[in-house]
Amino acid sequence: MSISRFHMPIRFIIGQGSFAQLGREAARLGKTALLVTGSCSMRSTGMLEKASGELAANGITAVVFDKVEPNPRTSTIDAAAKIARDNKADIIIGLGGGSVMDASKCIALAAAGGEPIFSYCQGKANGKIKALAIVAIPTVAASGSEANNGAVITNWETHEKVVLTHPSIYPAISIVDPTLTLTVPARTTAQGGVDIFCHLVEAYVTAHESTLINDSLREASMRTVVETLPEVLDRLDDIEGRSKLTWASTIACSQFSSLGGGTGLMTLHGLEHALSAIYDMAHGDGLAALLIEWMKFTLPARRERIEKLGQNVFGASDGIVATQNWLHKVGMDRRLRALGVKEADFEALADNALRTAPWVKFHPVPLDTSSIIGIYKKSY
Repeated sequence: MSISRFHMPIRFIIGQGSFAQLGREAARLGKTALLVTGSCSMRSTGMLEKASGELAANGITAVVFDKVEPNPRTSTIDAAAKIARDNKADIIIGLGGGSVMDASKCIALAAAGGEPIFSYCQGKANGKIKALAIVAIPTVAASGSEANNGAVITNWETHEKVVLTHPSIYPAISIVDPTLTLTVPARTTAQGGVDIFCHLVEAYVTAHESTLINDSLREASMRTVVETLPEVLDRLDDIEGRSKLTWASTIACSQFSSLGGGTGLMTLHGLEHALSAIYDMAHGDGLAALLIEWMKFTLPARRERIEKLGQNVFGASDGIVATQNWLHKVGMDRRLRALGVKEADFEALADNALRTAPWVKFHPVPLDTSSIIGIYKKSY
């Protein structure tokens, strides 16, 4: 078995009502916070006001930055980093979905280092810079960004969507309160559920060996999403179901999901990143559109893994058909055509994926320009 390393220096506070501990926990880290969020929904739901109140009550000055977009852009991160420096912020608080948390991690790094964030992606900036303290508060069960030191950001000028990892962008504190997800609409909830499932199924299917502990961890997490997401979509105020999805989200993209000797690659994510880098589509929609053809392409090299997926996650003989039926059940049986993708762009998309997600080359069935174009075509 290969050597495993586990390092996750995050203080987790998880459970209903845990959001109320924001001020007390943030006060451990500093006195001035840049409170980062996205759309006006944080205002309309009262979350932003509550967060500001909790911080003020604990002696923390908060400056609000509410301009983070889906597929967060490097230019937005650089603008926020300047605001953080100008206000001498020592805490960056991300209140929102994966885009907000990823942006917050990058703002914390760029604010501390003073260089444009994309220079860190390119390895041109000082990689030894220690980021400002980060607090992550997910309001959508999806990315699991609260549980790792990675961030996905987009350079809109070059249409490159890249993964940045850095040792100092682990959140110092992550507050995971499922009640914050109760206002998330059905479509966003479904998109998030697909993202959670893909975080798990990609590594599970591409793993080169079966390990009882790791397979069982991933299977249990996938079953949770498969069974719970339809229930939550039927009743959006189902707090128990929402709680299960938040647990699965946090586990799926954390180092916990690879314990027990598990390996595997997020190659489907690499193919999707090219789509949202050019078309700015919702990440979950892009994943859903590609998932079935990605599985079919992988089948010759991982037939046993996909059969095991069907049996242990869906209770079915055919893992691909079962996954397809589940996507239909939760309203996520997407096609690239319906998402606005143009056939003429397939070659450029494939080249983009290979350039920005070089790990896709290590897929169990070799992925090159031609085979990636084939997956896009069959997903159209």
